[in-house]
Amino acid sequence: MKQGSLFGIIRYDSKAFYFAVAIHVAILLVLILSVSFSEPPDLQQKEVETVQAVVVDSQIVQAELDKIKKFEATKKYNEKKRIKKLADKAKKEERKRKQAIKNRKLEEKRLADLKKKRKADEKQRQLESQKLADLQKKNQQLEQERQAEQQRLSVLQKKREQEELARENARKAEEDRKRRLVEAEALKKKLAEEERQRYLNSAKVQKLRSQYVKLIRRHVEKKWIKPASASKDMFCSVVITQNRAGTVLSVKTEKCKSNKAFQQSVERAVLRASPLPDPPSPDVFERIVRFTFRPV
Repeated sequence: MKQGSLFGIIRYDSKAFYFAVAIHVAILLVLILSVSFSEPPDLQQKEVETVQAVVVDSQIVQAELDKIKKFEATKKYNEKKRIKKLADKAKKEERKRKQAIKNRKLEEKRLADLKKKRKADEKQRQLESQKLADLQKKNQQLEQERQAEQQRLSVLQKKREQEELARENARKAEEDRKRRLVEAEALKKKLAEEERQRYLNSAKVQKLRSQYVKLIRRHVEKKWIKPASASKDMFCSVVITQNRAGTVLSVKTEKCKSNKAFQQSVERAVLRASPLPDPPSPDVFERIVRFTFRPV
């Protein structure tokens, strides 16, 4: 038997090999026993040679068996190493698979969250877009209202300006009318005053005024009580202020040639003479009357 063939058998079917070896060993033992008890003496030499050959073959078989055991041990060690390597690889692959599953789940969750976020963002964008559209619509409405209000205010302002212009024109017209009336009245009064002055300066009025002053003076003289110190050469200029009823409002003496008692007696006489006589004509009435008082 060749060594290459033997290793081939062991490699492909180790159990069959061991079974064959066992059969051969059994046959060898049967042959040995048969020769020992049944063979004639002349055959013993051949048996010894056969036994030696068997022994030699047994040693070869034992060596082969040792090689086979060593090979099997190496094979088992390598197999264990391979199995361990495969187990480690399987564990590593399992870890990778689990990690891949975890990563896939995380990625799926991330994608789901991203999808959810995108959906929420889209909804928010739509809401913002709707808000923007509503705001633009509201701004457009406010702008229209502002323009309408501006136009209304413009019309109102124009109307107010027209009314103000009309009022101003009416005011100016009224002022002009009043001014013309005032000017006409002033002119009328001026003309009347000029006419009155011409009348008052006329000889007739001057005569009446002179008579009016003399009438007042005589009325005061009647009320005068002559003081003991008075003399014929004494006199005073008397200034009387009266109202339309002739009531004396005030009296004073000036430019006197007299003593104090004479002046006071004249002032008392004027006060006692109130009310003064009526003028002969309303045209000659004078609020302030001047005359010179002399003792009679």
